[in-house]
Amino acid sequence: GMVDSFHVIDRIHLVISAAESHPDFVCLSIDRSFFYTGFSDDFGPMSLGTVYEFFCVLEKLMIKHETDSIAIQTLPNFRSVTNAVFLVGSYMIMKFSFGIDVVMDKVKNVMAMTVPYRDVSPGIQNFDLSVQDCLNGLIKARSLGWVDFGPDGFDLEEYSHYDSPLNADLHEIVPGKLVAMRGPKEIPNGDQWEDVPQDDGTFGHREFSPEHFVDILQQFNVQAVVRLNDPQYSKQVFIDNGIAVAELCFEDCTSPPVDVAAKFLAIA
Repeated sequence: GMVDSFHVIDRIHLVISAAESHPDFVCLSIDRSFFYTGFSDDFGPMSLGTVYEFFCVLEKLMIKHETDSIAIQTLPNFRSVTNAVFLVGSYMIMKFSFGIDVVMDKVKNVMAMTVPYRDVSPGIQNFDLSVQDCLNGLIKARSLGWVDFGPDGFDLEEYSHYDSPLNADLHEIVPGKLVAMRGPKEIPNGDQWEDVPQDDGTFGHREFSPEHFVDILQQFNVQAVVRLNDPQYSKQVFIDNGIAVAELCFEDCTSPPVDVAAKFLAIA
């Protein structure tokens, strides 16, 4: 089949092809190595943990094959190419400290094959998130010191542990300031967690009690929990452990009303 190859920077090329290997390149396959777990019809962007893994794998390849051309290989479909461009762009930002104009110039020849990311909510989208938006976000986070891939800069093990829906489904969004998590549920028998099956009896998802989150939130020095969904647990456990609870409920899958946003900022 036809192979589309685009030089990006240094010895790095983007290769859009269904073939698994190419004679002129050392290949790194995006589709077989780096994954995004969708909720509905969403397909990215990749998590910060995945961005870091890609960064490390590519760095090692560059060192191991110090004269060869490296192909970042992706399948010829819009979503795969979009994720590949996002990862390669992220690499350039974290490796070379490039600004957005330089990054977009390096990938300009493949941008026609990218599509906007979509929200996790099913149905019609009212907002398109472009690769450029995501890369701008990473640049901003890096400039503020929120993301650091240097030695001791990023703890992949900790990130992956809390990221897992089997452990916490929790992320530190702004270091030292904001943590996002799935809401706990009241679980009978005083258990800390419970696995909920799907209709066919296979594993569906894991629910966590407020007790499960107390230790984790204290590790992150969380002072207050803001409840955005309908209450599904007693807040007393948090209060008893020195964590305040604020009620700012609004309809799921909608934008927060202005008064909710204002109250949230006041608490933060």
